[in-house]
Amino acid sequence: MNQIIHPACIQGTLALPPSKSMAHRLMICAGLAAGTSRISGLRDSKDMQATLQCLKALGARISGDFPTLEITGCDPASRMKQAVLDCNESGSTLRFLIPCTALSPAPAVFTGKGRLMERPMGVYADVFLNQGLRFEQGNGEILVQGPLQPGLFEIPGNVSSQFISGLLFAAGLMPDTTKIAVLPPYESRDYVHMTVSALKAFGICVTQPTDHGYVIPGHQAYRPRQLQVEGDWSQAAFPAVFAALKGSVNLEGLNRDSLQGDKVIADILQLAGASLSWHSGTLTIAAPDHPLQPLDVDLGPCPDLGPALCVLASFIPGTSIIRNAGRLRIKESDRIAAMEEELKKWGVRIASTEDTITIQGALQHRQSQPVTINSHNDHRIAMAMAVFGWCAASDSVIEDAGAVTKSWPDFFGDMQEVLK
Repeated sequence: MNQIIHPACIQGTLALPPSKSMAHRLMICAGLAAGTSRISGLRDSKDMQATLQCLKALGARISGDFPTLEITGCDPASRMKQAVLDCNESGSTLRFLIPCTALSPAPAVFTGKGRLMERPMGVYADVFLNQGLRFEQGNGEILVQGPLQPGLFEIPGNVSSQFISGLLFAAGLMPDTTKIAVLPPYESRDYVHMTVSALKAFGICVTQPTDHGYVIPGHQAYRPRQLQVEGDWSQAAFPAVFAALKGSVNLEGLNRDSLQGDKVIADILQLAGASLSWHSGTLTIAAPDHPLQPLDVDLGPCPDLGPALCVLASFIPGTSIIRNAGRLRIKESDRIAAMEEELKKWGVRIASTEDTITIQGALQHRQSQPVTINSHNDHRIAMAMAVFGWCAASDSVIEDAGAVTKSWPDFFGDMQEVLK
């Protein structure tokens, strides 16, 4: 679908979707628990469906309907037949479930769409090779075969934290103690903290004797729970940036003390000069009556904020720098190249190296004809460029705007309620 974007400002109250990151984690823990868990506050999306369908492929049972699901867990180590797990485009689903699936001696085949099967998997390939296990990636599939054994896993800290989380999900179900040593620099530890929090909520013991290490005893069992998913700070970034540039918004459903690394968007906006305040669990963000200050942001701990921050920087006079952004190149699209291509259509002065984005911002962007934007089949590019279009001074059209269904299917409908 194409989405026409007219200049607008944001005003009103927006209920945010639940945290996709935490929802994945809670659903997987429930899918591994011996009993039935009740997870509420969920919202349907392609990524959520991917995790649910993969859990079903491992033997879990799902009942109910969004926003509340009942999940009866399975024992992945007892699987004796080959399983096929379609992860669609969800990198979290794929990397979280590979170690759990490999607890079984039976083979499993992971499939996906888009660029998912092109994403780097060297960390797991090395883990499986070191244990003499099958890990075959090619022709749009990944085949794994365990059983994965406990021991010491040394994992680079400058790659996706999803590898660390995946091993943590599986470790407690192994027959002996597992140790995970994260080699510095440890860049995305907040996401791992979210995983540890979910594990502990479901009764799995994890200790952290050092700042870069985890110890997980074996022979543990996940216990069923009833839990609510908190709001998503990653998705909050889009209306938050919009409000910091043009209007004001009340964002409902966020946890001020969340472990989500992307909550740093509030600090970034405040440092830039936006007005932020909390009232009874609602975050209010408003544009100041003066230009915002240029950014200098380390994106390492919060890569999902990249597209939204590119939009923010585009409307701030002066030079903004987004550092440590290399992992944006291996997402649903090469998000650095995608944002460069689309922002240049608006005349934004943006340049990049492999790891750094530099933007010379301006207060206003206008074109004589409507700008046609390519979503690159990437939900965050589509949402970011929608925010840009609303903040701009002329119209645009986003092609393949349906990419937002990956994480926030109701994005345009929800935003329409607060456009003025």
